[in-house]
Amino acid sequence: MHVKVTIEIDGRKAGEFEKEVSGRAAEMEEACLSVGRRVGRIVLEQGLSELAAGCRAPVCCEHRMESRGIRLITVSTMTGPVTLGRRRHRCRLCGHTVYAGDAEILCGPHRVTMPLAKRLCQLATTEHFTRLPQLLADQHGIEIGHEEIAEIVHEVGGHADRMRRVEAASFRSGPCAARSWPEPRVRPERIYVSCDGVMYCTNQREPDPQHPGQMRMVWQQMRVGCVSWQDAQEKWHKQMIWGRETVEEFGAALFRLACQCGYREAREKVFTCDGGDWCWTIHMLYFSQATGILDWYHASQHVWQAAHELFAEQDPATAWADQALALMRDEGGSGLFAWLQEQLTGRRGKARGALQKLLTYVRTKQHLMDYPQYRARDWPIGSGMIESTGKQLVGGRLKGPGMHWTEAGALAVTALRATDLNGGWHDYWKSLLLTKRTPTN
Repeated sequence: MHVKVTIEIDGRKAGEFEKEVSGRAAEMEEACLSVGRRVGRIVLEQGLSELAAGCRAPVCCEHRMESRGIRLITVSTMTGPVTLGRRRHRCRLCGHTVYAGDAEILCGPHRVTMPLAKRLCQLATTEHFTRLPQLLADQHGIEIGHEEIAEIVHEVGGHADRMRRVEAASFRSGPCAARSWPEPRVRPERIYVSCDGVMYCTNQREPDPQHPGQMRMVWQQMRVGCVSWQDAQEKWHKQMIWGRETVEEFGAALFRLACQCGYREAREKVFTCDGGDWCWTIHMLYFSQATGILDWYHASQHVWQAAHELFAEQDPATAWADQALALMRDEGGSGLFAWLQEQLTGRRGKARGALQKLLTYVRTKQHLMDYPQYRARDWPIGSGMIESTGKQLVGGRLKGPGMHWTEAGALAVTALRATDLNGGWHDYWKSLLLTKRTPTN
C-alpha cells in the first residue's frame, strides 16, 4: 500500500509525506505506528511552538520581562524529536533569562517533554538504567543517553522524596494539640501498621577486615513502612512509605500516612513488626494506641536457635522447639517464659547460656506475644505485609545482580516505585514542577 498523508491545521497545510505500508503483518503494524508518530510530530511541533510563543511575559524585579525573540531547540517527545520555537524573556534590571513556556512543556531543565519523562521514569522503576536507552529507542524511536536518563530520574524521584519529608516535618513540628491532622481518605474499622529495614548495596567502599589491604562495598538500610486494611468486600489495600532519615522523622512520615488511611478513626489498631529496636521505638512514639504484635516467625527463629544450641542432634532439637512453640501459640509469651524458667533446672555451661539468652529475649517482649488473644480476634501474627513491601520497594529494584547505588539514586528510584505502587502516579505528575536551571540556547 502506498499511503499519502496531507496534514492541515486551522485550514492551512502544515505538512505532507508518503509512506509504503507493506510486508508481513508485524511489518505493516510497525509502518502504521511510524505514520502515526510522523503525523504527531508535525502537529505537535506547531502546537508546542504556538504554546511557547504565546506565553505571557513573566515578571522579574517587579517589572515585566522584555521579549528577546524566538529560539529554536530540538525537544524529545513521545512521537519523536520535534523542533520547538521558544520565546526568550530577559530582565533588563538583573539580566535573568527565562523561556516562559518551558515550565509547562519540558521536564525541568531537560529538553524532554513531561509525557515522555513520565514514561521514562516509570520504566526506571522496574528496569536497570543500562537497558533504558534501548527500551526508549524500541518503544518510541527516541535516543536519550544513559546519563541524562539518570539525571531525570534523580530529579523527579528526588522531588517526590523531598515532598514527603517536608510534609512529615511540617506535620511533626509544633505541639500535638495544634497539629492539622490529614483528612482520612478511607475509614476502615481495623487498620494495620508495620515497618522494617531492608539492606541494599551502595557505591561506597570501606576497608575489608577479613582481607587486609582490600576494600569492600558498603551496605546500608532503607526504612520501609506500610499501612494496610480490608474494605467491606474484604479486599486488602496497602499504602507504602520509604526513607533514610532518623527514626523520629521516619516515624512521623509513617504516622502521617496512617492518619490519611484512617488510623485515628479506626476502632481496632494493630502494629506488627519484628524485633528491631527502632521499629518498637516508632510504636512507642507514634502508635502507642495500637496493639503491638511481635512477628511470630521472628520469635520462632529465636526458639529454634536456642533448640540447636541445646541439642546436637536434630530430632531432640525439633521436639524441644515444637513444645516451646506450642506453648507460645496456646499461652503466649508469659506461658513460654514460665516453661523456659523450668528448663533451667540442671542446665550448665553452653546450654544454660542459650536458655538465659532466650529468656532475656522473651522477658522484654512477652507483652507483644499474646498470640492466643491475637488469633481469637483474627489478627495476623506474622509480618508478611511488610516483608512483601520491602521486596516491592527495595528488593525488586535496588538489589539486582551487580547493582550499587548512590544515596540520591536509591531514594529517587524508591520514591518513584512507591508513588506508582500507591496509586498516585498520575496525580503526582499533574502537579510536578521541577526547579529549573537557566537553560542554554
